[in-house]
Amino acid sequence: MRLMNFQKINTNELQMIVHYIGFIIICIASFMVIPIIVSRIYNDNILYFNSFIISTIISLIIGLLLFYKFNSNNLYNLSLKGSLILVLSIWIISAFFCALPFIISGDLSFIDAYFESMSGITSTGFTMYASVPVAYSIRLWRSLLQWFGGLGIIFLLLVLLPSIVSLKRLYFAEGKTEQMTPNIRHTSVIFIKLYTLLTIIAILLYLLVGLDIFNAVCYTFSGLGTGGFVSDPNNLNDFSNPLFQIVTIIIMIMGGTNFILHYNLMKGNWRNFYKDIEIRYLFLFIVLATILVMANLFQNNMYNQDLIVIFRHALFQVVSILTSTGFQSTDINNWPALSYHVLIILMFIGGSVCSTASGIKIYNIAIILKSIWWELQSIFLPKNIIVFRKVFHDNREITVSNDSLKQIFTFISAYLLLFVISTVIVLFFCNDFKIAVAIVAGSIGNTGLGPSYINTSIPLLVKIVLLFDFLAGRIGLWPALLPLFFVIEEINEKIKEN
Repeated sequence: MRLMNFQKINTNELQMIVHYIGFIIICIASFMVIPIIVSRIYNDNILYFNSFIISTIISLIIGLLLFYKFNSNNLYNLSLKGSLILVLSIWIISAFFCALPFIISGDLSFIDAYFESMSGITSTGFTMYASVPVAYSIRLWRSLLQWFGGLGIIFLLLVLLPSIVSLKRLYFAEGKTEQMTPNIRHTSVIFIKLYTLLTIIAILLYLLVGLDIFNAVCYTFSGLGTGGFVSDPNNLNDFSNPLFQIVTIIIMIMGGTNFILHYNLMKGNWRNFYKDIEIRYLFLFIVLATILVMANLFQNNMYNQDLIVIFRHALFQVVSILTSTGFQSTDINNWPALSYHVLIILMFIGGSVCSTASGIKIYNIAIILKSIWWELQSIFLPKNIIVFRKVFHDNREITVSNDSLKQIFTFISAYLLLFVISTVIVLFFCNDFKIAVAIVAGSIGNTGLGPSYINTSIPLLVKIVLLFDFLAGRIGLWPALLPLFFVIEEINEKIKEN
């Protein structure tokens, strides 16, 4: 039986998909108004003002056309396949419309602009700009893309879609695995409110340490969205400021922490917050990695063996990488091998589920480590002793079933397989194993931090591979692999026919 036969999707279902894609494009056009205003406030070159005006008009016209042309009086429940197609289509198409200002301004070619845009909305942070853009509107737009993408584009639909549409399927299709309330729309509204509140708090924190309003907003968008685009050409000087480092660390942890835990914390549920396996392992990884990096930096006489400076840079980079943000307070490419590869490992681990961070996710890693301990207990303890596989998460004690372990192992295996395949392809062109591993790990983990290999001159195939990795890391492997499944099924059918 064919698994991915698009003809089996109801025509009305396809019409709904196009209809809601139109709605998202309209939302993107609305967001473009912000850099238009900024362009006038900061007296950007008229070229950038016009590029956003034209981009807004194009997006608005196409969005309205799709929204009304494919509108339906009868709403249909999206199947799981339809939900996956909608999520995948929205991210791919959104990246195109978000790239329009880069293209029309003449800053980047089409493929480079699309790369920049996809890197932005997937909150990755790899950039095709040789240096921080001059135009304030472009700087803000890049940061805004990471804030917008960090939350998840689908949330806009979840809040506004009628209840008859399968909201839960859309919610889980974008990689979210937990919810705050039984009602998906209510959960989505809480997510957006929390994200807005954390954004305001972050901006105020930056203002308190002396940052100007423009950079405070941009760094908040990039930091809370765990994206890593910088808005200041002197960003390394910014991050060398101890107060600025502390605030940025707090904001990155806020973005990389499960939003359900934020919600519980704001409700005053402190006890369950600290009992949660995810928050415990988050800080455990931060502490262990920071100590290991500090010891290695000190041993190699880095920063004149100044323990305070070493601690600041080690903690900052550990948090930055673990939360998949990618900010730099120093050039990590000059770090010793051990410290550098500790950061690579953290790229794989990533942040919490239901956060703006990517990676394998702390919860999954914690369960794997726990499962090793449970297996050792079952081997060495007397056979009459029952090993209870329980963890505290999401305000309750959860029994980890064999099915759950199988799902986690399957996901991690697929994640690592994608990493290996992507690394092999990149190695055909860069001939440097360290670079290939770093940029692929940074792409799938949406960290966007690594050697200075990414630029407009890298081969087209490498750009395409990294684009796919960005997407797979952001929305999850299964929606991203949907076209591959379809192609495989098509090939299998042709083989059978012959």
